[in-house]
This record gives sequence, C-alpha cells and structure tokens, in this order.
Amino acid sequence: MKNVVFFSLFVLANFLGTNSFYSQNAHTIFSLKVVGIETGEWFTFKDNLGRETSVNHSTTTNLGGFVQGSQYKIFQKNGSRNCKLIYNEGTVTNTPIIVVANCSREAPIPITIFSLKTTGIEVGEWFTFKDNLGRETSVNHSTTSNLGGFTQGSQYNITQTKGSRNCKLSLNEGTVSSNAVTVLANCSKTSVTPSNPSNPTTNNNEANPTVPKNKIDLVTRNSENTITNTFVESSSPSIGGKGEDEGRFVALMMFGNGIDGSDGKFRQIYWRDRKTGETKLISKANNGEQGNKDSFAPSISADGNSVVFESYATNFSENDNNRTRDIFLWQKSLGTVSLISKSSQNIPSNGESFEPVISGDGKTVAFTSYASDITDLGSGFNTPNVFVHQISSGSTDFITKDFENGKASGGSAPSISENGKSIAFYSNNHRLVENDNNKLWDIFLWKNGNVKRISVPNSGMERNQGNESTSRIVYPSISGDGEKVVFATTSSTLVENDTNTFQDIFLYDIRNSSLKRISTLENNAESNGDSPILQGGKVGISFDGKWISYNTNASNLGVSKGNIIVQNTENKKIFTITNTSGIGTGNPVISRKGNFVAVPANKPLDSRFSSSGIFTIYTNINP
Repeated sequence: MKNVVFFSLFVLANFLGTNSFYSQNAHTIFSLKVVGIETGEWFTFKDNLGRETSVNHSTTTNLGGFVQGSQYKIFQKNGSRNCKLIYNEGTVTNTPIIVVANCSREAPIPITIFSLKTTGIEVGEWFTFKDNLGRETSVNHSTTSNLGGFTQGSQYNITQTKGSRNCKLSLNEGTVSSNAVTVLANCSKTSVTPSNPSNPTTNNNEANPTVPKNKIDLVTRNSENTITNTFVESSSPSIGGKGEDEGRFVALMMFGNGIDGSDGKFRQIYWRDRKTGETKLISKANNGEQGNKDSFAPSISADGNSVVFESYATNFSENDNNRTRDIFLWQKSLGTVSLISKSSQNIPSNGESFEPVISGDGKTVAFTSYASDITDLGSGFNTPNVFVHQISSGSTDFITKDFENGKASGGSAPSISENGKSIAFYSNNHRLVENDNNKLWDIFLWKNGNVKRISVPNSGMERNQGNESTSRIVYPSISGDGEKVVFATTSSTLVENDTNTFQDIFLYDIRNSSLKRISTLENNAESNGDSPILQGGKVGISFDGKWISYNTNASNLGVSKGNIIVQNTENKKIFTITNTSGIGTGNPVISRKGNFVAVPANKPLDSRFSSSGIFTIYTNINP
C-alpha cells in the first residue's frame, strides 16, 4: 500500500487578548504534506478562503494562515482521482491538528471510532479530555461520548486537561487497530491515580525521611572517616533512596586514594550508604581489581541498588580493545559489573559510549554512543545517537531516528523517567521530527516510541538563538513521573517578556504541552545572572517535577553568586541551600521528593570536616 498523506496543521499564534478565548489577530498556519502522487499527475487543493495549492509530486508546502476562531475547510479541486480527506474542516484553534488525506490508488484509509466512558462525576463538575489530534471533549456528568475516528496503524493518546481532580484513565494510549476502543475515565473521588496511569506516581503516603542530626553531610570520605576527597578530586553526584531512606545513597566519582582499595591513580566510581557510613569502590573488575583507567558519570536507581557509569577501563570486560569509553552496570545484589554498551556479538562496541542514565526502577539504561554495531543504524550517520537498553532482556535500540527513513540522525544528553518509557534528550539535527526549521539545537521527548520537539514557544513559532552557539550542547532533565522536563537556554523568545539576556531555566509540562520560565522571582521579576552557571548545564528535578535545584550567578534570587537554591516550579518560591561568599559549586542533584540535594562545593560546608568536596544538604522544604 502506498504511503498515506498527512496534512499537518501547526499553530503559530500567540494569545494576545485576555477577554476572549481567541486573540483578534492570532493565526494558525496550515501545512500540506502530499505523498503518493505518481509521475505526470497534478492535484489541486483549495481552502474556503479561495487559496489554491497545486502539486505534482510528494512534497510539503505552506497553505497559509487561518484566523483562530474562524471556520476552515480544505478540499480537493481537481486531480486524476479523488483523495480521501479526514479532519479537513472545522474551527481553527491554537491546538495542533493532523488532517489526513489518501491520494493513492488504494482503498481509503481505514478508521476506528473511539468512545470515552466517564464515571464518578458529581453535580456541578466539569471535566475535559483531549486527544493527540487536538480534539477536546468536555462532560459534566457520567456518560459515554463519541471521540471520533483515528487512522488505523497510527498512535493515539487521550489525556485529561481540566477537572476538579485527576481521573484514572485506562486504555487511553496505544496503536489504533480495527477494534473499537472505549477509553475509561474514573473520576470518582476515590480515584487518586493521575490522568496517565501508564506513568509511575509518587505514593502520597510515602514517608518523609527523619530530619537528620547533621543537615550537611560530607560524602567524599571513606567508611572510617579518616580520608576525605576535595572538590577538585571528586564530581558527578547522583542521589538515590526513597521513603524514609530518601537521600540515603549517593553514587559519585572520586580519585579516592586509600579509599576501599583505590591507589588514587585513576578516577573511580564510589557508592556511599549515608545511613551505615559505608563507602564502597564499585568501578572494579569482578576479580576485585580496581579500574585501570578513568571512570565518570555515575547514575543511581531510586532504591540505590544499581549504578551505571562510563569508563575507559579495559579490565571490566573481556576483549575490551576499542580504546574508548564504555557503559557499565553495577548491581549491589550481585556485587558485579557488567557491560551495557556491547555489540550484537556481545563484545565492547566499536565506538565511544558515554552519558549513561538509569531509570528509577533500575530496569532501563539510556546512553549516548558513536558506535555502529550495537544495533542497525542505517548508513551514513556521523553523529552520536541515544540508545535504550533493557537490562532484563539485554536488548538495545536507538531512538534518534530520521522521521521519514528511520536512519540514525543524532542526539545526546539523555535523561530518563522512573519507568524508562520517557526520555528527554538533545539534538541539533532537524530530521528527528517534521517542520524543524530553526537551524538550532533542540530538546526532544521520546515517549512510548514517539519523538516530539519540546523546546518550542507556546505560540508554535521557532525560537531565536539567544547569545549562544547554534550547536551548544544542552542537558535536559525529566521528572521521575515522566511528566515534566527542564532545560536551560539564553533564547529570549520561548516565553513572553524575556529581556534579561541571561540563561534561564524553562519547564515543559508534558500533560498540557506548555512551556514556562522558572528561574525568576515569585513575582516573575527577571533574574540578573545565568541560571544554572554552566551554559546548557543540567538542572536537578524531583520525581513529581515540583522542585528543581541549580546554582546561579544571579544576585537577586536570595543568594550571592555561585550558590545553590531549590525552587518550587508551581509557585516559584525559592529556598536557600547555600549562601557562602566566594563559593564555587557544581550542578546540584535533588532527591526524590526534594528533601536533599547533593552538590560539589569548593569550600568546607560540613562543620565536622575541614575538607571541601561533595555534600548532601537537607533542604527543609517538607517540614
């Protein structure tokens, strides 16, 4: 069967008014993508404004703008045969819509009709649901509603956008088959699951940790508290633990001379249990030999029992002759290190692998690699790609694929959700999604096999470059529940009224596809310095995305330059974590519910020790 034709409608309008739903001059730009046209054929399409577009080959073309709130209709005027058009008329909104057309000689595209069954709605309540085609359904009583048709073979996703509480949704996402689907929404007050039950949620009954006796704890030390490592000898903390054990486990890099068998010649990965005081060298071969080259970038699971890291060491795996970094997994239950970035022949891959992250449940690892033999990438790639490895099955695939031909297109800097089903990553390749026209880097979201560009203004217009390079590497962070992504940029057009010319932190809410700036004062006054300090630097984020942690060069956010703050992403309230004059800090990471941060600092913060290093700090945000 020939390719199906998709007309993509992308919204490029700002809400300029406040008294009406649509702004007076806001427009939505329609794009027309045509495939399946054979040699010598001409097809003409016309809209209800009288504008015509003629094509004689598969192409994507701009149809022009429609005023939001007006009616639109696109129809076929002529051609050698009739095309099947779906979703080609209606009211112009600010929401992306996909209009489908089949111009092939094959049978019309099969459609499956969906229904929504809502229960538990009480008198006076309204709930609104939205599908991935932009269609909304609002109900004020328990009923079954028609959601319309979805093209068979495509992906569907129905989410809750409004309501007095979160409904529990089931059968709300997947691949459209020929079988009719009834999406269930349990909106009763006894239903506490958020609107997308496919994502893990924080147990509201999960206990907070006990307030520690020592609210600042130096973790770059041995089990006996006789050897410490300084700020310049350590880096890259990752924090784990949940419930009463939140913040209990820290994975980090240290030279560690004399700590658990290290001779200090190379950077090693350590695991520290802050409750028992044990510091364990984990970057070592299964015969107990320490890594014979440098190791970096640990990432720890939520329970603290699994750590992934990158290493140049050649003694962790047999036949490690690639002379570059590989990805390894340490599991406490086994006490061993295993190779993750391996070829289909079960040996170290033929390219550099780095930037590993492990899902909170400890089942999935995402990483970046230049290798070409981990899985089939297609020909012609010359950039790193993001890979996803399932620990139990040992299977690995890559997610940075060209939207048309599926070949490797490039990406890096992955961040992974608790269940491993959502990954945020960076790329400066424009072939990952359609209509990526800004010629700049972007942040993308991979979720259940689909890729979406999220570093886009709410208006849909392309952002500007800011005062940064077009190829700057930016490190996003995704919340454990997979619902929010934060990243930093100097671009001034992602949101309105961004005039400070500094790097700011932005939060993308996956549930409603919205973007907002976080690194301001509570009254939205702009900061007067970069946040975080490192350009494109990674921002810490809690499991539910309510809290972020970062260092800042601003002097009007309640701390002096170089210090650490934790900020509430809902009301922008700022909590001071450090406020030491002349301090230098690395990127802080934040624990599951925000009760602890782990941060490298060049000054001694723990009064029990005279050493700088990596510290965990109790935030006191959940007293």
